Amino acid sequence: MALDERRLEELERVVDEQAALRRIATLVAAGATEADLAAAVSSEIGGLFDGQSAMVVRWDGDTIRVIGGWRADAGEVGLAGAVLSYGGDTITARVVETAAPARLDAAADLRTEFGRQRWAELGWGASIGAPIMVDGKVWGVVAASRREPGDPFGPGDEERLSDFSALVAQAIVNAEARSETAALVAEQSSLRQIAMLVAAGRPQAAVLDAVTEEAGMLFGAASVSLVRWEGVQDEVVVAAAWEGAGSTPDRERSLYHPDPRGPTLAVLETGAACHGIESSPERGSVAVIAAPVIATGRLFGALTAARAAEDPFPAGAEIRLRSFADLAAQSIANERAQAELRASRARLVQTADEARRRLERNLHDGAQQQLVSVSLALRLVERMFEANPSTARVVLHEASNELADAMQELRELARGLHPALLSELGLRPALDALSARSPFVVEITDVPEDRVSGPVEAAIYYVVSESLTNTAKHAAASSATVSVLCSGESVSVEISDDGSGGASLEAGSGLRGLVDRVEALGGELIVSSPRGGGTLVRAELPLQEPSERAPGFPPKLAADLSTVSSEVSWEPVWVLVSAEGTAGQEMLSLLGDEYGAAGEREGNWWKLTILPIDQFRRGTIIYRVIQAAETLADRHPEATIYLVTEDGNRWRLPPPALESD
Repeated sequence: MALDERRLEELERVVDEQAALRRIATLVAAGATEADLAAAVSSEIGGLFDGQSAMVVRWDGDTIRVIGGWRADAGEVGLAGAVLSYGGDTITARVVETAAPARLDAAADLRTEFGRQRWAELGWGASIGAPIMVDGKVWGVVAASRREPGDPFGPGDEERLSDFSALVAQAIVNAEARSETAALVAEQSSLRQIAMLVAAGRPQAAVLDAVTEEAGMLFGAASVSLVRWEGVQDEVVVAAAWEGAGSTPDRERSLYHPDPRGPTLAVLETGAACHGIESSPERGSVAVIAAPVIATGRLFGALTAARAAEDPFPAGAEIRLRSFADLAAQSIANERAQAELRASRARLVQTADEARRRLERNLHDGAQQQLVSVSLALRLVERMFEANPSTARVVLHEASNELADAMQELRELARGLHPALLSELGLRPALDALSARSPFVVEITDVPEDRVSGPVEAAIYYVVSESLTNTAKHAAASSATVSVLCSGESVSVEISDDGSGGASLEAGSGLRGLVDRVEALGGELIVSSPRGGGTLVRAELPLQEPSERAPGFPPKLAADLSTVSSEVSWEPVWVLVSAEGTAGQEMLSLLGDEYGAAGEREGNWWKLTILPIDQFRRGTIIYRVIQAAETLADRHPEATIYLVTEDGNRWRLPPPALESD
């Protein structure tokens, strides 16, 4: 009979326990808040295990925070919300250190004075606890306690408590997933709004205002600034700024003096996103995340977000800030491109007008006057021919000479439009002719014998001609050197002189027109001309039209992934996964829906292609690919994963160097 009663009691206990677990599971499924769930769990385990108190605590390393508690005596004040120091030999410390359920049956089981004092303060006689495990680490502890000495919990009660801690862990994971999803949706929504402004061609100021405001709201920052360095050590200039409610934003062109060891100057020195604590006379000590703003391949400045030093930004926030920095960079690049286009159009119109006026003047003052003279002479000969033939022959001879002079003048004009030597004999004779006409010594070296395309030869000729003309007019040089070097893919020309220097592309000289001519062929022209140090003009032109590059299989190895993650590019990103097993299909599943990845099998690889459309920029894509690679590596440790860029370089994933702190 006693055995049947014990079986009945055990059955009732199991039924009660399962009912309690179902009630907690229902709350978890409904998405209950952390506080509501902790209070419900505490109440359920307190009653189920016949305790006088129960609580759910969060372990933060040096402290434990009570997020929910229950007391059998409703009149007692609970500990919910209390923050207690961590340490000693308490039930929480035992669970955290072992990551396993633990029990204390009496005060005599405690081994430290700290533990005994905490035990006495709380008035406990026995305790059991179980860990809340999130991502394989102890997040917190679920505990139940009794007050009466000599009244320990039953055997195995601490293990049964693990079922409740597992439900709490699941609720935490769900809440974090919901929070991450909401944050991602908010981030993509903000980026989409800014991208629409960029795509619509809104003014740069409007886009930068939107970037700083949206970033500030999304990251919970007190202030967001776009700053750039303009040559003064440890000083930056504010290009755009946003401040939270109740604060006055920094004025445009105001100065900021950040700590030389802080993130702001680190970004401007390295071009890589970073985070940390930064101090300055203007803001004091603040937590900062900073990302580079790279427009048309050059570092424009840094986008920084700041808030109180005691409230640092979460790990990886600076990588997410890169997406906002990239949109700011795109707006800056668009504005520059529009300004350069307008200036280029104006230069083309001005150059055409000047060329037309010069041609009109030369024709009017030269060949036209001579042809008019010939016409008059011929009329005179017509009247004189019968009356005075000898005089008519003299006039006719003079007219013939005038006509020859006019023809020579027209030939000279034609040579000015396009040199005949260049068309007929090639680059070397044409450059030799320029050298012969120069008022100073010009040495010409390394001109290739083989001909290149007509437009490229003409561009080289005019770069040399204009450079030597500017040197003769402005530099007071005694000598110059012209060098032409040809590789398999490009040809470069360098003109250096020993003159006074000071030449500039922005000075409105003919050099600005050379930039248009060279860039129209896909080349680049640079001028180095320090005052008193001579001038170097260098142009590099491609010999063929650039073609789209494809990644090699297997691709070649490259260096640091952080370099490419800080670049701005609209080129595709490829992910390669070894074809054995199902790893390739799973990676496609991870990246396909959210990031628009398309995949196909090529030999021993699965090749996934991600196109950076709308708000997706390279830094954001690479950050997401790394996260997906970490997930895949846990499931398929045998798989080989690479990230590949358009230049054929590859990086093994996941890379240890980019793991979060």
